[in-house]
Amino acid sequence: RYVNDETGNLKVDTSLQGGVEIDIVVSYSASDVAKRVGAGLFVDISGRIAAESQFAPFAVGGKPQSNYIFGGKAYTIPAAATPSPVMMNQSMLDAKKITVPDAWTTDDFRGVCKKLSGSNTFGTFTTPDLARQTLGPNDTYKAGGKASNYDDPVFSTSMQLNVDMIKDRSALPETQILAQKLQVYPQSVFLTGKVGMLINTAYLLRYINDTKNYPHDFKTLIKPVPVPAKNKKYWDLGAYGDFLAITKRSKNQDAAWTLIKWWMTEGAQYMVQGGRLPSMAGMPQDAIMSALLGQDAAKLYDVDSATATILAPGKKIPLDTITTAAAEMSTITTSLNQQCLLGKMSVADWAKQSKQQCDAAIKKNS
Repeated sequence: RYVNDETGNLKVDTSLQGGVEIDIVVSYSASDVAKRVGAGLFVDISGRIAAESQFAPFAVGGKPQSNYIFGGKAYTIPAAATPSPVMMNQSMLDAKKITVPDAWTTDDFRGVCKKLSGSNTFGTFTTPDLARQTLGPNDTYKAGGKASNYDDPVFSTSMQLNVDMIKDRSALPETQILAQKLQVYPQSVFLTGKVGMLINTAYLLRYINDTKNYPHDFKTLIKPVPVPAKNKKYWDLGAYGDFLAITKRSKNQDAAWTLIKWWMTEGAQYMVQGGRLPSMAGMPQDAIMSALLGQDAAKLYDVDSATATILAPGKKIPLDTITTAAAEMSTITTSLNQQCLLGKMSVADWAKQSKQQCDAAIKKNS
């Protein structure tokens, strides 16, 4: 197992390029998929997908398209489609007599965060991604993918929200996130009561269920991510994920595909307890929630809020279809985001540099 962080992904890429006999790889981001396809590490599985009628939504030209397509070919298939809710410390809310409605706005969210913050506690780990909520798939690209989209004002608005909430101490400072390496696994600050709220995909529920390694005495309330304005439809911050691919070096490609087919269908039930909701319909909803929340659900969660939020119908989960320079853009924006959130760069300069550097990366890779 290679841990899904920067070091782990580098180990995966090094192992694949160095000839380690790996048959199937799971990738979790557009940039990772794009980098591995570009390096020629995966085989084209378009024909295998097309031969399975149940996989029609994931085929090239499928509707809805739920796959990353490169040059008209599919190299991966997503095993998970996981929404992104807000996980909240119910005890902290009760102590401040705060009630959070199902329909709430970013302004409401900021107000709740201020109330939850104290001398050494913060209302939230991070803030909502307003650009992703508003623009949805391919939000970081102009139409057609020939230029980046960081000059759209919604990106600056979203970054300014994060900067302002760090300044008023209602959001966890970037210095602490970096010092404690919380970028990928932020569960510790939530389950120790350091932050009152956490926006993340459902994979994080596995740590809430793990009371041996993460003991805590509060229930987790789960609500939808707040939206910029009421009575408008926004994109969910969740994602299609667990992109399964067969490596070019695999000597067992037929067997690998057999495993992938099982993983996508009846095998999906075994992944739910790890916070991976199946990308294909078929598993009963009560079985999904039972596996997701675990045997101590009534003790650990407000079960009604969790069920209503996670299984709410009509979610729009985005799937990007443009991946030009995705890996480079991810590296660029990670660095610039950190500089801005650390106070070393203004939001205006952040937007300008993001636009210029990502445009250059796209041009170089087009």
